[in-house]
This record gives sequence, structure tokens and C-alpha cells, in this order.
Amino acid sequence: MNWSFLKTEIESGDFLIDCRSQSAYEEETLEGAYYYPFVKKAFGSDPESQKKLYGPLLAVVQEIQKSKKTRVIVFDEGMGMFSTRLVYLLRCMGIKESYVLGKKWPVEGKKQPGNLKLEPPIADKTKPIEGVVDKPYMERNLTKLQIFDARTMDEYEGRLPRLTAPEEGTLCGRLPGAFLWDWRNLYDGEANLIERSVFKKRLNGFPFMPERPTVIYDYNGARSCLLALMLREAGYIDVSTYQGSWFEWRKSNLPKQAVSIFGGKQTTAAAPRAGGVDRKKV
Repeated sequence: MNWSFLKTEIESGDFLIDCRSQSAYEEETLEGAYYYPFVKKAFGSDPESQKKLYGPLLAVVQEIQKSKKTRVIVFDEGMGMFSTRLVYLLRCMGIKESYVLGKKWPVEGKKQPGNLKLEPPIADKTKPIEGVVDKPYMERNLTKLQIFDARTMDEYEGRLPRLTAPEEGTLCGRLPGAFLWDWRNLYDGEANLIERSVFKKRLNGFPFMPERPTVIYDYNGARSCLLALMLREAGYIDVSTYQGSWFEWRKSNLPKQAVSIFGGKQTTAAAPRAGGVDRKKV
């Protein structure tokens, strides 16, 4: 694996965070590993939702700083959405020595039942998180952005509102002008991340420029973080995730494409952004 945000070995002085399920963590985890439930939650980008994300994230940063440990290793069953989400957010908060464990569970090391589950408090106030944008930003800059949709083809084409447990009557669709990059296509047939050279070759198939602002979204802001880490390492200068993602955008009166109601009748799609055509899908 040639991605710098991956580490294949754990060292004795690492701050460990387990992003597997809570039941798996409580049954057995690496000795000293923490568990933060907030990383699995969906957050909008309104002020109150931002406090619910910022408070716990700040508490994790403070816990890391208090420990005096210089490197953070985050792991889950593989190199999945929750470990990459937390590493991306920690890096956005200034903890640059944060890495995803590039191995699949179980991994070597002394294990014990997990007993460091922490639910940090909601913040009284919040600060902008570098690399995470909100709905007003998206609305102001929609026609200027390079946008990746990290969901599946069914979600992108408006057939499903979300990949897991879709609810009847929920609005399906996508942000105008978004290009599809199915998050699952960032892995090879053995569930390892594709090589950087393969990623960059596929990236060349998009009409994107590394210097232009690029935003990634999915359903709830989790799947997009892996693509954000990879784009930054591939030389993209201005990369952000849209935290509210489709979870938030679908509830707004902002323009949408491929609109339908899940389990209901197809509705008329909103007009696309400048250019007037649906975007390329891979």
C-alpha cells in the first residue's frame, strides 16, 4: 500500500481508536483503544448540528493532546468509512499524525474487552473545521465547484435515498452537477485500497483540475472522507467534504437532479446547473 495516510504497524506509544461496532469493541479490542460513538452519526451543517460534531471532535483532540502521544492510529474491520472519516476530521482539526490502520481485523496485539467508550459533550459554541463545508457554502458556490458524489449508482440515479435501510416516501436524487465516484470502487477485489497510481489514472478521466475547489458528499458525510484523503494525496489543493450531504440537502428547497420518491411515483427532476446536462458517471 502506497498511501501515506495508512500505517500497517502499531507502535507502543500510539493513541488507538476503534471504529468497529460497539458490540465488537466491548467484546474485544486492542489494549488501551478508545471508542467514540459520535463518528457513526449523521450531522447536518446548521449551527446546532455543527456543535454536536465539533464538541465531541474537540474532546477527542484534547484527549489525544493530554495523552502526550504523538501518533494516532484508527482502525475498524478494514480500511472503512468510519476509520477514514475520523482520520480525515482529526487532520482537519490539526492532528496531522493521524492514520488509518492498513490491516483487516483481527490484528496482532494484546487485547482486552473495550472499556474506554467516551461520549464527549456537545459544544456550547463552534468554530469552522478546515476541510468541512456547510449548506450555505454549497449554495453560494454550487456552480463553481467540482463535486464528487461518493454514493452508489442507485443513489446517484435517484433509485434509492440511501444504501442501507431506505425508508418509503424518502426523497431520492443528487446535487446538481455532481460526478459519481462510487466509494466501493476505491477498493480492489480483496477489499484493499487501490494503488495510488491506479487511482490517479482513473482520476484523469474526470474533467477536473487539481487547483479548483473540490467538494465530496454522500448520504451522511462518512463515505466521502476516504475519497477526500486520497484526493489530497493525489495533489488536489482545495478538497472539502460537505458534512450535511444528501441527508441534509434533500430536505431543502435547493436544486436537485434525478429526483424521485422512494417507493412512490417518479417526479420531475430539477434543472441542472450551468451546462444543462447530467454529469458523467463511473
